Amino acid sequence: MLKSILKFLLVIFFVALAGLLSIYLYWFRSISYASEKVITEKGVFTLGRDLPKARTEAGGAAIGTKMYVLGGIDSFAQTLNDFYEYNSTNDEWVQLDDIPHYVNHPGVVTDGRYLYVLGGFKPLGIRLRGFMFAEWNPYDLFFRYDPEAKKWEPFPSMPASRGGGGVCYGQGKIWYVGGIDENKEITNDLFAYDIQAGVWTEFAPMKYARDHMRMEYHSGNLYAISGRKDDLRFNLDYLEKYNIETGEWTTLDPIPTPRGGFASVLYDKKILTFGGENVWTCFDEIEAFDIEKEKWIQFDYLPEGRHGIIGGVIGNKIHLVSGGKHPRVSISDLHRIYSIK
Repeated sequence: MLKSILKFLLVIFFVALAGLLSIYLYWFRSISYASEKVITEKGVFTLGRDLPKARTEAGGAAIGTKMYVLGGIDSFAQTLNDFYEYNSTNDEWVQLDDIPHYVNHPGVVTDGRYLYVLGGFKPLGIRLRGFMFAEWNPYDLFFRYDPEAKKWEPFPSMPASRGGGGVCYGQGKIWYVGGIDENKEITNDLFAYDIQAGVWTEFAPMKYARDHMRMEYHSGNLYAISGRKDDLRFNLDYLEKYNIETGEWTTLDPIPTPRGGFASVLYDKKILTFGGENVWTCFDEIEAFDIEKEKWIQFDYLPEGRHGIIGGVIGNKIHLVSGGKHPRVSISDLHRIYSIK
């Protein structure tokens, strides 16, 4: 009798273990078959070499023929500090010297010569609210990486700690907007670092506070795109434009699919948005904002929805790296290359 009970309990244990392993592989590791080539109405998606280590909510940018990826979160919600360089000429990744601190949701941008890393969150704690669990503890750290010298250099700290905001480069300045502050409050502040002068300045705040957003620069204007309010239930459709010369914000055509945790790139006078998440799913809609017409269009679809994705333009191709295929902590090493017709 005792043997039968023990055998039954052992079977239950292994079935439960197998179930948990399946959930881990499917949800957190986002393991699934990725089609090598996907042809759409607007372009073609092919596979680049996988990122050496899977992650989500990392940071990255493209410089010339190369793309850089750093930090982020692994499948156990542990924050990373590793750093990789992708060379598009031979489709190879190499690991570089680690960024000096562990960081997720960093602001990463380039001026065409250097890579700049601003703010971001420290290793995650737990703070339950709604459909979210992470406790955001932002940095005010600011570093620059020199790809030629292959060295990290500390820069003057940000005026305030921030994570999950929007960042871009324009007119000799690194711009940072929104994000979450040290009090766990959602902000609408706009800061800029003048690279030549070596100083931070605060500018007029945008109208709508948000985090997990994006920002792009084009022809003297900053575009603050979508985002959310600290919870997957509260994605926001706002698009605001800041005119650097006049110092004024204006509200533009709202994005059709509100999203947080997404990627954006500037391509052919359009801002293309990729991925993002809500409570139940990750988005595959690629929506484009036509800067000249100031209108959104449904542009295309990703082969698979992802959030925490990194985008960068190399030549005439858009590289889309990492990110989870399911909401919250879900990761991948996926590297899609999008060629627009």
